Amino acid sequence: MTCARFRINALFCLLAAMPAAAIAQAYPVKPVRVIVPLAAGGSTDNNGRLMAEKLGLALGQSFFVENRTGASTDIGIGTVARSAPDGYTIGVVPLGSVATGILLRKLPYDPFKDLAPIGGISKGALVIVVSSGSAYQTLADLIAAAKAKPGAVSYGSIGIGSSHHLAGELLKMMTGADFLHVPYKGASESNLAVLSGQIDSSISGSSSIANQVRAGKLRTLAVTNGTRVPSVPGVPSVAEYVPGYSAGAGTLSLMTAGGTPGAIIARLNTEMRTALKLPDVIKRLADAGEDPSPSTPEELAAELRGEIEKYTNLVRTSGLKLQ
Repeated sequence: MTCARFRINALFCLLAAMPAAAIAQAYPVKPVRVIVPLAAGGSTDNNGRLMAEKLGLALGQSFFVENRTGASTDIGIGTVARSAPDGYTIGVVPLGSVATGILLRKLPYDPFKDLAPIGGISKGALVIVVSSGSAYQTLADLIAAAKAKPGAVSYGSIGIGSSHHLAGELLKMMTGADFLHVPYKGASESNLAVLSGQIDSSISGSSSIANQVRAGKLRTLAVTNGTRVPSVPGVPSVAEYVPGYSAGAGTLSLMTAGGTPGAIIARLNTEMRTALKLPDVIKRLADAGEDPSPSTPEELAAELRGEIEKYTNLVRTSGLKLQ
């Protein structure tokens, strides 16, 4: 055995003998993998990288981001769920994707057994956007076109069964407009498809389209929340066109493998909450149309249960059926 390997083994033997508080104090002793379950360039990726940057600075270790895309976030989140419960693999988890996944597809993990909540990162709005050169000036224009030409007017989402997809299907059900759903691996791909004219519109997180809107490349038609939101000023809600409609975005969070020592989770949560108070973090989120959404692990778990209940009621009362 080499001296270097002996020292590493000795270090981990020492850690194994430490009480939980001491382990948390020593953590992290090696780089931490941050799994983003969506493609690079979208709001989930951007905010995940922001949090990885701040945690790395605070804890003096590398927090490196790895994009594991596909299956409406199930591949990436499943990677976190199957990882060792030691805090060295954490995931950027959109609560809406987990909540809708339980209802609409068979998840490859149990969110309450295989995942351990760390804390909330941010919350924004879902928005319906078109390219700046689009003939659709309002959401009413888009709905009218989809009614006149069934299946000819398309919208993109971050994947089948995502909250973005569910928002679009609810719009179809409540208006009778036959939109064509086109799933992508992430918001950046969906928005690029709008910009290039491959699809007519996209339902995206407000932060993922903020730069393109400011540059005059995309136009925001509506927010999917039941009311207007401060982070997207001057933009009407879908409910102003379709009374009773509401399908807002859930919190973006950090989670790790179930069974991870509570002391490690508590340390990560403390550093997250500290980072979310930093002026530059607040500004970067605000510039992207989002607000910090810090929470304790217990609060995040309760919010996930609330999201599941919300979407369960939505699917049950609407009779929504997904292709």
